[in-house]
Amino acid sequence: MAVNETVIAMLRPKPDMARLTDDPPHVQAAARAAVDGPDGIGTIASYWTEVPLPATGTWNTPGKGGAQADLVLTPPQDQVPLLFIEVDNCHEMPEELDKLEKYARFFRRKMKDTEGKERPMWRTRWSAPDTWSGDRTHPPVLLVFNRLGERNPNRTVPRLGELTCGRGSGRGSGRRASTSTTGGSRISRPA
Repeated sequence: MAVNETVIAMLRPKPDMARLTDDPPHVQAAARAAVDGPDGIGTIASYWTEVPLPATGTWNTPGKGGAQADLVLTPPQDQVPLLFIEVDNCHEMPEELDKLEKYARFFRRKMKDTEGKERPMWRTRWSAPDTWSGDRTHPPVLLVFNRLGERNPNRTVPRLGELTCGRGSGRGSGRRASTSTTGGSRISRPA
């Protein structure tokens, strides 16, 4: 699943049933299932794609060593926190953790906000409710797995859990990563 398809899957747009009256019954049934299904997250304006996360440099001129987020989701109307999303089509090895290290460098980076107060850099661009994170420097990163490539996500998820154990908390929790499957895609989140 590419980035655009991930956005569509998360938005869960509802078809207009009035426009499908001449379509075959199986098309109408599929559309009805989408209409009756749960709402999606956010609006199209809630999603930013290919966002530079500078470890050095500025927002406008990122230096070397930073990451580029596949998606950044900001849907406060849906009670969802600021969320960074990485889409993995199972072509790279789980040791691609290098990108997660770049995220960690970005999350640790501080700069002065418009009031001259030193804050995590991400807080100078995006807001998150203080009740959610205060100035915690690690917003969540959602890893979305799609089985397009040769690598099996069923083996990747536990390996990533091992490799990322302790990031953010400073120690391992002993819990495994959990997964859910939607339409052939695997979504992983910490347990």
